[in-house]
Amino acid sequence: MNFVFFFLWKGCFMRCEKVNLNVFIDAWFSHDFTNLSKEDFDIVYSEYIDLTGLYNSKEFELFTYINYLKNRIYTAKTLVWAQLIFFETFKVPYIDGFELFERIGHKVKWEEDEKKFISQMNKISSMTRAKELELRRKEFEFGQLRDAKKEDKPEIQSRHEFIKMLNSFSKEGYRIDREKTTVEELALMIKAVQDESTRLTAERLKTR
Repeated sequence: MNFVFFFLWKGCFMRCEKVNLNVFIDAWFSHDFTNLSKEDFDIVYSEYIDLTGLYNSKEFELFTYINYLKNRIYTAKTLVWAQLIFFETFKVPYIDGFELFERIGHKVKWEEDEKKFISQMNKISSMTRAKELELRRKEFEFGQLRDAKKEDKPEIQSRHEFIKMLNSFSKEGYRIDREKTTVEELALMIKAVQDESTRLTAERLKTR
């Protein structure tokens, strides 16, 4: 009984450590299951996703960026509205509030000219509308990602994206031989790069 259990456990444990990249690519993108059965490919593919964290990191990246866009849009709209109300009341802008615009990437100045000042506010409003379009695109992309997750059909990479990723890794000094490098080894490389990218992205967002 113990022998049977050990045999089953060993057979199911990390098949991706035994599959090289050429076999994996053929099965994934060409649906060529000559060297890897469809059943085994499904297991290896699941292990690949779990090890890389590609799905979770992409979801997290989109979620973080969507919230960044929402905050930036809300802040820009609020600042423009407050300045226009202040100007309408006192016939001058609230100059001490200009530094708040700089925090979201806009430089505002007062040149004793109402038309120029209003033009600056309109320009910021126009750029904010462009951000709103970007926000809707990202929300749609995020929705598609969540739907794919519910349907258990996460489309992580196209063949082109996968090959491009391998080439970029090689340029960065990673040693990748499609006949020798296993799916497990590649997955761990990707995970390390993704973790570093997520860390740097979070740091950049904090400073904005």
